[in-house]
Amino acid sequence: MIGIGVDAGGTFIKLLAATESGETIELKQIPTLSQDGPKAFTEKICAVVKDWQKQFKGEKLAVGIGVAGDTDPQKGVIRYSPNLSKWRNVAVSGPITEATGLHCVLENDANMAAWGAYDYELKRKYPNVLAVTMGTGVGGGLVINGVLYHGATGCAGEIGHVNVVPQGELCHCGDRGCIEAYAGHYAIVRRAEQALMRAPEKSILKKLTANTQISGELLAQAADEGDPIALEIWRETGSYLGRGLADICLVLNPDAIVLTGGVSMAHKHFMPAIVEAFSLRQITTPFKHVKVVAAHTSNLGSIGAALLALESAKTSK
Repeated sequence: MIGIGVDAGGTFIKLLAATESGETIELKQIPTLSQDGPKAFTEKICAVVKDWQKQFKGEKLAVGIGVAGDTDPQKGVIRYSPNLSKWRNVAVSGPITEATGLHCVLENDANMAAWGAYDYELKRKYPNVLAVTMGTGVGGGLVINGVLYHGATGCAGEIGHVNVVPQGELCHCGDRGCIEAYAGHYAIVRRAEQALMRAPEKSILKKLTANTQISGELLAQAADEGDPIALEIWRETGSYLGRGLADICLVLNPDAIVLTGGVSMAHKHFMPAIVEAFSLRQITTPFKHVKVVAAHTSNLGSIGAALLALESAKTSK
């Protein structure tokens, strides 16, 4: 069987075809253009899927789609997606199955990353996994006892909105003090911009950003070169994230936490602060057990979507 994994972001849709072991055999990226509406969105995905149906003629295929926002996996409906022109109650799985004849599953994109972490990154070695997606915002997905966990309404895993600073910085969700408001890319950049205002002219970070906007990549580069401002911002990021993850570890007691997404590529600069936050807890058993790692796979959400589609197709028979 071949799984087709779709990671639908606000700007681009990443599609890949993968084997049952997670090996990528085809990869394609197309513009999302969500302003064109849901019908154009599904037609665009179906066009690629149909091409691959012809290419892999004779193979059994299944489709998995990950979307940022509130999804109903059972109905295959996007209840709300801020990245897709604030769509509400959009059916996705049904129209794709109808157009292609293939089994199709829809999940929150962080859930797909969680399945990718469990199935592909960790090779199912650990049954209880928390995936933390670190991009513009902070998301999460849970695999508990080898099963993707949705909670009562499909909203489980929204760790980015766990409160770590009462009445703290404003989060994109509208609340204050969330993990995302300190460890999301926009929050990290905000702190860096504030720090640059008081940085000396000889600052490495100031020189790197003299003719361009600051970004997580430049902040990581400055930290690589030993810039104290950049190093402190990353340390703060890890401290806030670690504080929130420690609370989650006490509730869920996971075997492993996998960090993924663009911000996670700077993990060497903030992972020590996460470990330090864990070490401050007086109940030590869950923290001695849990393994915190950064994902090695860049397309973990797409691979997770492909592998979950195959898993779902097998169990739905």
